[in-house]
Amino acid sequence: MASPTINDDSLPATDEDKKIISEFCYLLEKSKQLFSGLRDLPQYGHKAWQAYFGRTFDVFTKLWKFQQQHRDILDVTYRLKRWQIGEIASKIGQLYYHYYLRTSETFYLTEAYSFYSAIRNRGYFNCSNKENKADLMVKKLRYYARFIVVCLLLRKVKIVGDLSEELSQHLEEYT
Repeated sequence: MASPTINDDSLPATDEDKKIISEFCYLLEKSKQLFSGLRDLPQYGHKAWQAYFGRTFDVFTKLWKFQQQHRDILDVTYRLKRWQIGEIASKIGQLYYHYYLRTSETFYLTEAYSFYSAIRNRGYFNCSNKENKADLMVKKLRYYARFIVVCLLLRKVKIVGDLSEELSQHLEEYT
């Protein structure tokens, strides 16, 4: 489990704050483990992958709600960044997209679109350029590519054009 990172500039963290940060780190680490495990699942058959997806969705849902409920503490004491929230939302969008790929149920594609659209509308990755981290910029670019694919499948042509322009701008900034 990742150890809680406490903001040194703030007031000393209370025991309750430390519990919240510890729980957040646990959920974050668990979500990463489950998400990574999805790659190892066979591409066919229903039983193995559905249970695993269910557990992964449950942990990500818990993590998403937890960060919403404790945002103030996580922002101040843990220094939760907007791009970190965007990364969680992006992974939830990816879960929905991959579930769509396995089931062909457009509901899941629409849910992926909802998460990707919220990331864009809330500007979760807007400050990622200022962080000056290559891996963060790659995550942002991959998010755009995934969002474009989802929009293409949903035939949202105008949004594809807008996203393509934004992606091109970000690519130029990065290179």
